[in-house]
Amino acid sequence: MKNKSDMTDPDFQKLLQIALTDLSIRRTMAENTVSEVNQEMRSLEKDDRLDKLDLQIQSIRHDYDHYRQFVDPNFKLDINQEYSE
Repeated sequence: MKNKSDMTDPDFQKLLQIALTDLSIRRTMAENTVSEVNQEMRSLEKDDRLDKLDLQIQSIRHDYDHYRQFVDPNFKLDINQEYSE
């Protein structure tokens, strides 16, 4: 296994962008699930499920905010363009 010190700054920034993109997608999916739960479930089931989803969203938000601190604002990478055909 390689150490973080073996990673170049551009590689580290790219890794951060990939992680932030993944966290954004996960948060969006969890928020969409909240909408679905609000429409479909009965109140007892709904409250429990919404509490769990809220904790999940908070955890994702915490990780996103933490990793966002390491992003170099001068490093430009369009992660969508990076993996397009």
